[in-house]
Amino acid sequence: MPSFLTTPRMDPALAARVEASVRGQRGAPRPRPRSSRRARRVVSLLRVVIVLTVAVGIYNIVVGRRERARALEAARAALLEAARAEAESLSEADREALPRIQAAIASVAAGRPDLVADELLRPGAFAAALERPLVYVRGPSAALSEPAAFAGVAGASTKDALLLCLLEPPASRSEKALLDKVRVAYAGGANLEGRTRNARRVDEILVGLPFLLPPWSDKVRSAASSEEIARLRGELARAPLARAKEAMRAELVLVALDDPGDGAGPTELDGERAHPVRVALVELATSRALFHVRRVVDPSWITAARRPTYASGLDACALAFDLHDEVKRRARSTPAEVRQ
Repeated sequence: MPSFLTTPRMDPALAARVEASVRGQRGAPRPRPRSSRRARRVVSLLRVVIVLTVAVGIYNIVVGRRERARALEAARAALLEAARAEAESLSEADREALPRIQAAIASVAAGRPDLVADELLRPGAFAAALERPLVYVRGPSAALSEPAAFAGVAGASTKDALLLCLLEPPASRSEKALLDKVRVAYAGGANLEGRTRNARRVDEILVGLPFLLPPWSDKVRSAASSEEIARLRGELARAPLARAKEAMRAELVLVALDDPGDGAGPTELDGERAHPVRVALVELATSRALFHVRRVVDPSWITAARRPTYASGLDACALAFDLHDEVKRRARSTPAEVRQ
């Protein structure tokens, strides 16, 4: 309220100071320094920035999770479609091929007398039969007839000198002629594959078939991360699916069973020793054996310089030569009317 110490004629500024003095104030309120106002604005701005940063971070986390989930589902769907497309080409007969092959091998392992079907006695018939689509395996007779050991033995069975020399018989049984074939088999690679292209390995079914069956697709559906999907995609890409399908559609199974030897002779450095081998050719559609011959291989005939390295391959190639010779011998002793 106005003080009696001021009058209307007083200077307004002086009147204000007098009234302030009366109220106990030293002077009029001073405005806050400009630096203080700037600090308050900076603090307010920082608060806004912090709030926005947190909000953007939360948004990015939520959006990132959604994007990763969508990417995971897209990758899963693409992989399932790739597996479905591969499996779609399998017939019911293809899916049952492995049990038929195992049954054929078991029948050979059970033992049977030597035989050569009459149809193979016609000129060139044995070689023509070996040019048909076939699946090949070689291993110890006891292991190949044992279901628990079958996969391991089949996995160790490769395209070898016996297979090559059956499909491409050497010109003679001389060590030099056999060695030319054995070196091709030992080198492996594209050259051996090209010369045995009608033959597939049983192991290719064992490795490739699981990728075409529902349990593998179930693994894809249950995959919890993109990394797991990427790993499964890599497994599918490396699987021998084309070769597995060829093997499942083979018309014949060519099997070589190594029986135990008598243990009397030495064992060579490459594992070869004198022992019986049973070689059979079975028609899968009918489960009929077209060929079954048992012969003893013995590396003692091989020169000492080559025996440590090439004994197994030379014995195998010599056996193939002998099997072709056996068919020719039987054909010569069979009446013409039977061979027609």
